[in-house]
Amino acid sequence: MSDTSPRRSPLAGWLLTAAASLALAAPVMAQDLAADGLKVWKERGGCFNCHGDFGQGGEGGHFPAGPSLRASQLDPDSMREIIACGIPGTPMPYNLKGAYTETECYGEKGAVLEGAVPGASLEPTELDALMAYLGEKVVGKRRITKAECVEYYGDPAAVACADYR
Repeated sequence: MSDTSPRRSPLAGWLLTAAASLALAAPVMAQDLAADGLKVWKERGGCFNCHGDFGQGGEGGHFPAGPSLRASQLDPDSMREIIACGIPGTPMPYNLKGAYTETECYGEKGAVLEGAVPGASLEPTELDALMAYLGEKVVGKRRITKAECVEYYGDPAAVACADYR
């Protein structure tokens, strides 16, 4: 009897297994990155101070004065640059460590633009996590749900979540 089945090298089998593992792990890694981004949002960036707990902006919440990120029409690259470099002449601070001096902002590098206000001084990895969080949980999400509220506060019995469904 002749064996006509294709033979694979052990390396090919390992590569297939590794590729399958990465494909299955990708959603988990993205979820972890978004969870890290929530920490940046709440603990390091102070973003909620202007945009509200859920990125709802001036539409409601405790005291948001900034625009709604939930309704934002900015593409991810533009949003990233605004978070990193701020908007000179407005209350929106630059939040990337080394913005303007080490990293180009709005085509400028070397000195902070006049009217630019310093913010959180985030590491690039923190900015990546924040962008993952915004992309997955905030931008394009119109209605705030009870599940989002519970995730934000980490407590199903949080009083702040009582009005959400």
